[in-house]
Order: sequence, then C-alpha cells, then structure tokens
Amino acid sequence: MAAGILLSRTFGLIRESVFSAFIGLGPAADALAAATRIPNVLQNLLGEGALSAAFIPVYSAELERDEEEAGRVAGAVAAVLAVVASVTVLVGVVAARPITKVLAWGFRDDERLDLAVSLVRITFPAAGLLVLSAWCLGILNSHRRFFLSYVAPVLWNVAQIGLVAGAALLFGVDDLDDLARAAAFGFLLGALFQFLVQVPNVVTLARGLRIRLDLARPGVRDVRRRFGGALLGRGVLQISGYVDTLLASLLVAGAVGALVKAQVLYLMPIALFAISIAASELPELSRLTDHDEIRRRAQAGFGRIAFFISFIALSYVLLGDLIAATLFERREFTSDDTVVVWTILVAYAVGLPASALSRLTQNTLWSQGNTAGPARIAALRMVVSAVAAIVIMRWFDELAPADVRDAVPTVDEPESVDPSLRLGAAGIALAASIAGWIEAIVLGRLAGRTVAGVRPLQPLLRLLPSIGAAAVVAVAARAVVGDLWTPLAAAVAVAVTGLAYVGVGRATGVREVDLLLVGPAARWRRG
Repeated sequence: MAAGILLSRTFGLIRESVFSAFIGLGPAADALAAATRIPNVLQNLLGEGALSAAFIPVYSAELERDEEEAGRVAGAVAAVLAVVASVTVLVGVVAARPITKVLAWGFRDDERLDLAVSLVRITFPAAGLLVLSAWCLGILNSHRRFFLSYVAPVLWNVAQIGLVAGAALLFGVDDLDDLARAAAFGFLLGALFQFLVQVPNVVTLARGLRIRLDLARPGVRDVRRRFGGALLGRGVLQISGYVDTLLASLLVAGAVGALVKAQVLYLMPIALFAISIAASELPELSRLTDHDEIRRRAQAGFGRIAFFISFIALSYVLLGDLIAATLFERREFTSDDTVVVWTILVAYAVGLPASALSRLTQNTLWSQGNTAGPARIAALRMVVSAVAAIVIMRWFDELAPADVRDAVPTVDEPESVDPSLRLGAAGIALAASIAGWIEAIVLGRLAGRTVAGVRPLQPLLRLLPSIGAAAVVAVAARAVVGDLWTPLAAAVAVAVTGLAYVGVGRATGVREVDLLLVGPAARWRRG
C-alpha cells in the first residue's frame, strides 16, 4: 500500500510542479484549485472516508462467513453509490455557478468566478467516477490487495500532466485560462482511467457480485447504519475544508493556489505513512475480537506513524523552503511564491503528527463499530478550526498595508497586489493545526476508553531525543549547503538530518529504527 501511495503522491508532486511552471500562482490557479477541490470533497465524503468506515468492516467480516453473500452486499452498495453519485453530479453540473459562488465566495472579480464555474462543470462529473473508484478500493483492501487501488491515481495524475504539458509545449498554448481548462479535462479523463483499471480485479475477487439495488439485505442495512455516523464525521471535515477554501478566497489572488500547493506536501506523508497503515489495519482490526490483540496492533501502528511523520514535520519546518523551491520554483512560480508556500507549510507541519495519528485512531474506533464518537469529535475540530482561522488569518492579513489589503486583483493584472498578503493563508493552516491537536487528544481518550491501553500520542515522547538532535543538524546543514544548487542543497540537508534522526533513535532504543534497518538486513541475509 505504501508503495502504491508513494508512486501516486510522487506523480501528484510532479503534477503540481507542472501546474506551477505553466499556470503559476494567480487567478487561474485559484479557479483551478477551487474547481478540483469540490469533486475531491465529494469523493472523500461518499467514497474513501465514509465508505471505508462503513463498508470495509462489514464486507471483511462477511468474507469470513460467506463469500457469495459478501459479493451480493458489495453489488448492492455499488448500486446505491451509483445512484447517489449520479444525482449529485447532475445537480453539480446544473448548479455550478451558485455552488461556486458559495464555496469560493471571495472570488469578487467576474473573470475569476466565470473561469471557476466553467472548470467546475468540467470536473464535477469526475466525482462520480472517483466515488466508484473508492468502492473498488474497499473491495480490494478487504481482499488484502492494496497496491493496485493506491497506485491507480498515478493514471489520474498522468492525464492531467499530459494535457497541460501537451497543450503548452506541443500546441503552444500560453493563455493561463486555457491551460487551466486543459488541467480540468485531464482531471475528468484521469478519473475514468483510475476507475477502469481497478474493475477487472474487483470482478475477479468479489464472487457473487451483482449490481442490484437491494436495501433490505442485512449486510446493506449494517453498512447504512454505520454510514450515517461516518458520513457525519467525514462531512464536517469536508465542510472544514470548504471553509478553508472560502476564507482563502477572501485573500489576494494566489492565496488559494498557495494553500493547495502546501496541502500537497502536507498530505503526502499523511497518505504515505498514516493512511497506508490505518487503511491496511482497518480490515484486520475488524476481524479481531480480543482487545489485547487490538491494542497491540494499534500501538504498533501508532509507533510506525509517529516515527516517520515526526521527521517529515521537522524537515518541513526547518528545510521546507529548499523542498518547495526544488519542487515548484520555475517559470511562472517565483522565489516569493516559494516563501509563501513554505510559511503555510510550516503552519501545517505543526499539526502534522496529530493529524496523522488521528487517522489510525479513527480506524481503531471504526473497527469496533464506533462511528458516532469520531463524528462528534470531528465536528468539534471543524468549529475550532473555523473560529481560529478567522482570527489568525485576519491578524496575518493586517500585517500588510491597508492599500494593499483593499486592492482587488484581476485576471489581466494578477501582479497588481503585493504577494505578501497571501501569507494570510498561513493563518488558516495554523488554525487547522491547533484544531488537529485538539482532535487527536480527544480521540485518543475515547480510544483508550473503548480499547483499554490504547494511547495514540505516547510514541511521540520516545522520539523527543531524535527530534532534538535532528533539529540541530538541520540548522547546521542549512548554513553549510546554502550556496549549493537548490535541489542538491535540499537533498544533502534532508539526508544528513535523517541520518542524525535515525542514529539517535537507534541509540535511544526506538523500535522502529530496528524495523527500518535491522529487519530488511536480516531478511536479506536469510534470503
């Protein structure tokens, strides 16, 4: 699973690098970010989030009893998803303008709003395909087939990269709005590829699969019962994401685009190390009935997540400008843009460990049938994040002169506003981190009451010596590599920081270091 996620996220970074080079940060980038966020939220809401919580535990347990019945349950769930997604997509295409006005309320200039509406009409149909892709993922994961479902988004990214780069380099398109439209069509085409590549394996694995609307089947009723709480939990998180986009749209042109660039880096380690572990553990935890075994598996997962995520969060804080410059800084994307993205990334990195550990904490609770508790905690997180974002964003906003804050950029003159105002997006990210820590603490307490001995945040304490040593080395490395070519400087600084992190971890008895180093070496010797 981690290998598939690594490939898909790597291509996601390449996609954002291509978008940065040809579209940059400006009104077109903002419109594209808003247009792709909307269907992605629908995918997460109906698909990977709520569906994983409700469908995978039921389907995995059904597989242990009767594979034919499991296939019939899967077919009935697919039929329900297809109907819901189709209606939602139809409404989204027809009502694209009012939806965009609500979700990107700060798009005050007509050019940016019109472009965003046209892009939403292109990308919204992809939401239905992405939801069905998430259904495929649920079946494949339950059968312990992880790689295909998580590497499939590579095709989704390749389609977007190919259309944008092809339009710019092969056909000489230089209008930023047209390049944004090419990206939107790539978004739709890639979603189709992502779904189709998984279908053959799903048909082979799910015996008795019949796409039939059967709401009375016991397994389907169980999925529906769990789905309500899971949908509420994922729903408030998606609303929180919408609020972030809306608030960023109130800032200067480029704020939404900068926020999305930082989110790509922020979400990559969560997907690679947190989601991969949490998603692979969900079907296994759902099969277990002994609480001691559940606690042991969960704590081992928390340790692995904390080990990798803590190092990445540290790297983002101290070396994030080198990383962002290496990935994005070329053509339309300037050094000023790099500073903006790094500032937002630092704010996100503060809450990165909390957000990552919460993924497995949620799945541990979901495996025990508790979807209502995480939903209530997610609602608390949304409220805290929104209120804090408004306050902190405004403080960052006021750092700029009044004449700059009041200026309105246009599509023709996106440079008419000082780029420093885009730092207001860092306030949104910092608020998300504060809310993330609150969620992690409250979720951890709930998990501890549900399964005695589960302590999600405990592994972070064992890593404090490693984090401190790596921080000192990172600061020293910046001073040494400052004059090198930026990609080389980033690689050297991250490498020596990583060596310090792993070395001190080995010296202080961090178990994950042995799993990382000794385990593969032992397997190689035995082989």
